[in-house]
Amino acid sequence: MKRMPNLKRILGMDQRVTPAWPLSSDPFGREVEIFRQGIDSLEYMSCGAPDLRPMVVVQSMDVCCWPTAVFCSTAEATGFRVIALRRPGFGANAPLTDLDAQARLIRSFLEEKGLENVVLVGQGSANPICERVTLSGDSRVSFTVFANCCFNYDQISEFQPEWIAKAFEQALSNPAGARLSLMALKSSWGIFGPTWVFENMWRKSLGDIAFLRNNPELMAEMISMLQMRLDVPTFMFELENSLHFDPLLTDGCFKDIPAITISGTETSGSWKNGVEREVIRLGLPPAVYLSSGDMSVIYQSADEFFAALGDAL
Repeated sequence: MKRMPNLKRILGMDQRVTPAWPLSSDPFGREVEIFRQGIDSLEYMSCGAPDLRPMVVVQSMDVCCWPTAVFCSTAEATGFRVIALRRPGFGANAPLTDLDAQARLIRSFLEEKGLENVVLVGQGSANPICERVTLSGDSRVSFTVFANCCFNYDQISEFQPEWIAKAFEQALSNPAGARLSLMALKSSWGIFGPTWVFENMWRKSLGDIAFLRNNPELMAEMISMLQMRLDVPTFMFELENSLHFDPLLTDGCFKDIPAITISGTETSGSWKNGVEREVIRLGLPPAVYLSSGDMSVIYQSADEFFAALGDAL
């Protein structure tokens, strides 16, 4: 039988290439830099004096905006400089749909930048990557914050309205379903306005809606980047991070590891119950709830966040 030609190889689709996307910008003129390791990269922004304790905030798909000025000034006032990371698949970074590889990339960034005594902060879908960095035993990380996380709690029914949950379920079924769901979300941005999807997805939290409306410049940069940049493999990868069972999270795996779980009081009771069961199972201290925000909780409740962190350190 005659062998069919390998079209992917002929067309160069079997190889990862450096994307031609421009470096992200900040609406307030703060410098965005890029850390490269081969084809892989991380965009990052530093806020605060270099002699302060480093707090590395790892962005999620749902909150991939740069940190607010209030968050950065509150951090500096309490002894931290903020280093915000925009991960592979976002901004100018090539996609990298491998949890362990992304964790290694972050560890390489910490080493290259000479960062020590790091407080690592994971947000949403970035938490599985921060879990791997933390459980690697990297001595550069001295404390971890898991913000708006779910661990192995099955949270698909928590997403509102129902059509959002259905879109995510379809996206997880196969690449074709993910393509259709992503096309629908991007079309919604174009038809109903750039903030419409987030106004619907975040409507259970008045704090998240307030964050959306009070930070139009940061949200506009983030949504514009997602409209142009988010591709199907990254979309599926980010959803799988949050919604699929993670075998790494064995019973007691965080026992005696300095870490804390942060969430918002505005999240649902079922989410709180599910995450609290996971916190106990994994050996973490009791979850801490802040008064405003859910997905945006660390930014929306910055004063409370740094107070809770100070108590935990």
